Amino acid sequence: MKQLFTQYAGLKREVYILFIGKLVTAMGSFVWPMLTFFLTTKLGLDDGTATLLIATASVLSFPAALLGGKLADRFSRKNIIIVFDVLTISFYFLAAILPLTIGTAALLFLAGLFQTIESPAYDALNADFSTSQQRVKAYSLSYLGFNLGFVVGASVSGLLFEKFVRLAFCLNGVAIGISTLLITLFVHTKNAVSNDTAQLEKNYSEYEMPVDEKISILTVLRQRPVLLFMMLVGCIASMPSNLAGILLPLQLKDAMGEAGATIYGYLNSLNGFVVILFTPIFTVLLRRLTEIPKTIIGLMLFIAGVGFFSLNTAVAVLFVGMFVFTLGEVVTVLGHNPYNSRRVPASHRGRIGGLSTVVHSVCNSATQYIISFMLILTGSNYRLIWLVFILCGLVAAGLYGLLYRPDKRTFPKLYEKQ
Repeated sequence: MKQLFTQYAGLKREVYILFIGKLVTAMGSFVWPMLTFFLTTKLGLDDGTATLLIATASVLSFPAALLGGKLADRFSRKNIIIVFDVLTISFYFLAAILPLTIGTAALLFLAGLFQTIESPAYDALNADFSTSQQRVKAYSLSYLGFNLGFVVGASVSGLLFEKFVRLAFCLNGVAIGISTLLITLFVHTKNAVSNDTAQLEKNYSEYEMPVDEKISILTVLRQRPVLLFMMLVGCIASMPSNLAGILLPLQLKDAMGEAGATIYGYLNSLNGFVVILFTPIFTVLLRRLTEIPKTIIGLMLFIAGVGFFSLNTAVAVLFVGMFVFTLGEVVTVLGHNPYNSRRVPASHRGRIGGLSTVVHSVCNSATQYIISFMLILTGSNYRLIWLVFILCGLVAAGLYGLLYRPDKRTFPKLYEKQ
């Protein structure tokens, strides 16, 4: 039991500050879990139209992610986070002040756009303060922090949604503000492992060693094509997860009306609790596995959870499904998140991260459009849609298996201790 907690010892102070920042920000995550409910119940849009709007807004994130990756490799990653956090906070406060209209939804989408721009900088910064050997633990801790805060945020969002949605917007802005202040005061880029030139080879694996920043990301990907294939397969693998975030609240709304928002909030809280309990456990239990096997195990658990969601809307079944679904999320994060950071030159982390975000955003938007058209064409036949995307997940699991050997050939030293 002691090892579950001591495994996070020995990391740089900045990693712990980023953990706290994630925790505090997630405590204010009142808005996004309820976005589908907001569009359909507060603004009165039908299921198909609401999903189309979310998909269209996601399309705008493509250039934002690319811009964020380019900025992260060219300017101070810390300053990028601070600037775009301030913009995000401003838009949340505007959403709280102005009347609830489609303009409110636009403000929320813009706030999300700023978070997308800063995302590559945040991910790269977490990697900057951890060595190759510490990378899984650093990402595990960051993920744990997000979910510690999300447990509170998801529950409160369900309670506030019906009568106090403006307060939710305000609290979200305040929480992000606290996180920004912590990063401003306590994260110092001079302490990054890349600045310790005497220990550079120890801090980085040979696949992470910085190269000339003028080299394009296309050149890097041509030299390591398995990275691109992993991104593309990851798009298919993410479909069941993307589906759950859209179809589950619609299914609850259809069965329970606005009361479904409260149940959805509790389901998200269970998600957070399971992450908190099992992230340290799986970090230890799966430490000898490389990233691709972890990702496959996680995906199969995702699919099993979605299978429960497809059965019916009985609360007990949904909670069992969320438990299994979240186990899949935990294992997937431990495999997927450190994958690129251990295989991409440190000089190109931001741009590769931005490209990865764009590729997954394209898939996410495509998934949302597909869902919206299927809802319209099938008359909201939820079970059929669940089954289609379960099949997509099974295909992705098979493709991940096919990529294991090419990855091992390309990055053999990452497998030496396995």
